Amino acid sequence: MSDYIVLVKQVPDISQITDNAFDPVSGTLIRSRLISVINELDVQALATANHMRDISGGDGKIICLTMGPPKAEEILRYSLSRCADEVVLLTDRALGGADTWATANPLAFAIRKIAKEILKNENDYYVLSGMQSVDGDTAQVPGQVAEELQIPCVAYVTDSKYKNGRFEFTRIISGGSEVAAVKSKPAVITVAKYEYPMFASFGRSRWAQHVNVIRWGTGDVRASSIGAKGSKTAVIRVFPPGKSSRKCEQVEDVGTLSKLITKCLGENGLKSAARIQDDGSYVLVKNRESLFDRRFEGLEKEIKDYALLVEKLQELGVGEPGDLDEYAKSKLIVESGKRFHKNTLEAMLEGFNLSEPTYNGEVWVVAEIIDGQVHPATYELIGKAKELAKSLEVEAGVLLLGNKIKDMTDPLIWAGADKVYIVENELLEQFDPVVYRKAVSDCIEKHWPQIVLFAATPQGRILAPMVSYRCGCGLTADCTRLDIKDSSRRGEIAILLQTRPALGGNVMATICTKNSKSQMATARPGVMKRLPEDKNRKGKVIRHEVNLSEDDVSLEIIESVKGNGEVSLDADIIVSGGKGMQNRDNYERLIGSLCKILEKNFEKRVEKGATRAAVEQGFAGRIRQVGQTGASVGPKLYVAVGISGAIQHMIGVANTETIVAINSDPHAPIFKQCDYYMVGSAEEILPKLVQSLELH
Repeated sequence: MSDYIVLVKQVPDISQITDNAFDPVSGTLIRSRLISVINELDVQALATANHMRDISGGDGKIICLTMGPPKAEEILRYSLSRCADEVVLLTDRALGGADTWATANPLAFAIRKIAKEILKNENDYYVLSGMQSVDGDTAQVPGQVAEELQIPCVAYVTDSKYKNGRFEFTRIISGGSEVAAVKSKPAVITVAKYEYPMFASFGRSRWAQHVNVIRWGTGDVRASSIGAKGSKTAVIRVFPPGKSSRKCEQVEDVGTLSKLITKCLGENGLKSAARIQDDGSYVLVKNRESLFDRRFEGLEKEIKDYALLVEKLQELGVGEPGDLDEYAKSKLIVESGKRFHKNTLEAMLEGFNLSEPTYNGEVWVVAEIIDGQVHPATYELIGKAKELAKSLEVEAGVLLLGNKIKDMTDPLIWAGADKVYIVENELLEQFDPVVYRKAVSDCIEKHWPQIVLFAATPQGRILAPMVSYRCGCGLTADCTRLDIKDSSRRGEIAILLQTRPALGGNVMATICTKNSKSQMATARPGVMKRLPEDKNRKGKVIRHEVNLSEDDVSLEIIESVKGNGEVSLDADIIVSGGKGMQNRDNYERLIGSLCKILEKNFEKRVEKGATRAAVEQGFAGRIRQVGQTGASVGPKLYVAVGISGAIQHMIGVANTETIVAINSDPHAPIFKQCDYYMVGSAEEILPKLVQSLELH
């Protein structure tokens, strides 16, 4: 009889975010102005736990655990009104300001305490959570909890069945799905989807209001990493995202849309500024003309402060920061309009004495292999790693893991790698998070690169958190920008600033690593730029041996299902259908007819795509899935039909030149993220669009 511990989280209602939610001066989000709700994927995890209990015929307990302020009790009572038997609130002011590391750590310690004191069973239980929360979107905490507890983790679960006395989980993998069972319990399960919502009865709702909520503080769980002090990353800046480069123009008639599509696909087609470009202009302090040159501070305010300070020092005739006496410092503070406080001035002056980078070592990319091929995102990251390494005057390395993979090293070198660290072992034939975590962390801990990059694919988003936790390093998820900058006043030179969207893309955050030997990040596929292949490049191949055994294997892979047929999502044009297509016949007939006319008229490669919802409804195979848990694409033209525009899907199409959207909902979010859109159903618009294109 298994028990279930469900991690739930209170999050801001991102659908209610308006300009009023931001501080007009700092640009930061004021969370108190947002309604708090339970994270939707955690609701689905709770329902999954109830489903698992039902299908296994057991009567195990379901206990919900959350970490947050006292008002988080609301979501625990919500959970009780559905199916939870007991609830635990981990609340303490000391927990405030925690990153994912300092969130996972106390949660894991609380789980141990629940297992020992409430369940009276330290082994036969599952920990369930949503695969990610809408406020952070990192997907890091479950994997880090699993790593702290040293237990298996099954990520991106969409279904569970009970067979032969054990659970079999269907989970999303790149390009398909997989059925797996854990080889030991306890285990962490992250839920990507459960379509059957739970409703509270009147009687159970009344009961939930009177159940005792167990409250623990930091002294009760005795975690090793608490709050901001125990965190491995720090937020440098939170700011609203820049205005979309998309046109967001509504088109009233099919004829006009047909002409716009024709124009987009012409030789002088429209160009979007979707791809993020970096100039890579950082210069190490030692190579600058003067130690006073602080042009590369991480924040614009810091650059301006240093420029003003240098100006005042020059006016005072100061040649060295150490030449300032107390009188001169006081005079400088006054003459700067008291822009500098005494402590700030001291820190900035001390910053002038810094020239050596805070971190040492190479810049690495952890490669990903899918179906015997290196994932395209790996090559994109190598391009970024080479750029960062050049600024730091170090080498770029790639860590390649698998079985019989030595023939894959040359293309990695041609793509920009100076070194390829190769780990070959039969147990690396299939991706098992625990086995891969052991191999990757072992190699990192031997060489200690200063930066380690992972692709934010389903594989990378579970592997990276486990590796970072094992190595004691901070991790930033789903980065869209990576820059080398200084923070001289904080004593940090040539650090990696990692910028990522949060709150469903409603805000952007710039983050830096702290208290770590390596800076780690996952980066969204399709955002970084692959370098042109150079077959004349030479590099080193370095073998690394890791002691792996069957005891390290955490999962039994029962079945792997990959999409059938020849599908090339690197096409020039992709026409994708969403849940709004209603059924498979509409998808095949309507999407197919538009693909055919586009291919005929423009002689370009055209492919059908689909959202995750459309795939799970059976409209298309998993191999056609576009989005965060599918493929990231960058065609010349992307036509989205019946697609609402959820952030998880739009992540995968961000690198598209022109996006055209067709949706019957006039308020569909995708209309704010595309170039041209029409309001209407697929059945109404697509046949007319095909007819109009036939006439051109």
